[in-house]
Amino acid sequence: MSEHKTITNHRKQRGISRRDVLKSTGAAALGAATMAPKASSAFAAPAVIQNEPVTLTYATWFWWEPGRQDAWRFIVEKFNSSQNDIRIEEGGWPFNDFTRNIIVQAQAGGVEADLIQTTPDLVLRLLDANQIAPVQDVVDSLGITTLNPAHNYITIDGQVYGLDVVTVAFGLFYNAAMYEGAGISSLPASTDEWLTVSEQLTERPNQFGSFSPHVLAEPESFWFTLQQWAMPFGGLWAEGDTPLVTSEPILNAVSLFKDFYDRTFPQGTNEATANRMWANQQIASELIVSAAVNTYKAEAPEFYPNIRSMPLPWEGKDTIARIHPITVNANGEHVDEAKHFLEFLYTPENYRELLTRSLDVIPAYDVGGLDDYFADIQWLEGFQDVNYLTPPDVVGDFVHNNQEFGQIVISKVSEVLTGNQAVEDAMADAQVELEDLASRLE
Repeated sequence: MSEHKTITNHRKQRGISRRDVLKSTGAAALGAATMAPKASSAFAAPAVIQNEPVTLTYATWFWWEPGRQDAWRFIVEKFNSSQNDIRIEEGGWPFNDFTRNIIVQAQAGGVEADLIQTTPDLVLRLLDANQIAPVQDVVDSLGITTLNPAHNYITIDGQVYGLDVVTVAFGLFYNAAMYEGAGISSLPASTDEWLTVSEQLTERPNQFGSFSPHVLAEPESFWFTLQQWAMPFGGLWAEGDTPLVTSEPILNAVSLFKDFYDRTFPQGTNEATANRMWANQQIASELIVSAAVNTYKAEAPEFYPNIRSMPLPWEGKDTIARIHPITVNANGEHVDEAKHFLEFLYTPENYRELLTRSLDVIPAYDVGGLDDYFADIQWLEGFQDVNYLTPPDVVGDFVHNNQEFGQIVISKVSEVLTGNQAVEDAMADAQVELEDLASRLE
């Protein structure tokens, strides 16, 4: 497929343990992190800057996310106030439009922003297009030697091409008050039990046992979340350039999704409405990423204390963890200035503040000083003792063309949900289209 196929191949191990990426709570890490970060002039603002500051555009969907937008605006304001030579301005689009628009810009000749937020698959597409610069010099300047190994797949010849600013892992969140009110004292230990409990908690049209994005008008969210539904069955959507959507684990995953849709979802509901329903305590559970919690806390503070995550109710406890690297536009006019901002961002004090204000739980490096923060998170349980997989593990080489792959899958799954198409027939059709996609990408 692309020349970066080898990036995917050296992530062949089946997962990263939580202990590999949450070492930061140890006393030794705490002691190291409390030391003042060493000063560096590696990315000092160029001396030619005399009058007007350089303005950098940071393109991301974070500006549209309640809670996370506030965390980022705090960091940007802190950076802008710390010096006079560089200013950061907001750019980008909401999540469901973001990747498509960045790809369109890249195909049209170049991305316009100086700093580009990416997803695990978008970063590879930008690498393929030679759009992003290596940032290993930022890591070396700060003396960071404990970068999360999830960065390995975007590291080429010892040079990392982005720095994670939020690792989102899927967990099974539930409303503790709704479970308690229904007399549910034992958490589900299998997907069948989760379905039974969710059906018990469904009282249409006002209360629903679960939700997952399923509207074709929101393709990024639909496909992003649907991938996780294969995890209870040990399923992979593709391996290398071979689609696996007719495999037994994927058929089981789509069948489970269909069962939940029929018996427990608020059907046809978009994400914005579902978020309001969560806030109004009308949805009891959702298989969703950890980053969503900050949205709930920001928009429904009275609901936030009821949020919990349960141990994943399937053997092996596989779950997808997705890093989101911030990258520097290699073809922009202000590469050094952009790296200067990254160095500021990744100093322990600033990175730790971003992580805690964002309510994130997987540090990008051993930043230390997080013991008390983790102890106060009442919804952390379900993210412990899990086995993390990455998107390249789950969709193989199609991670380079994740949107095209996902669009085919969700269109066929939608036929299962609303068109009475049999799971086996829909996935057989998807397999044919995906094999054709693979042949066109060779």
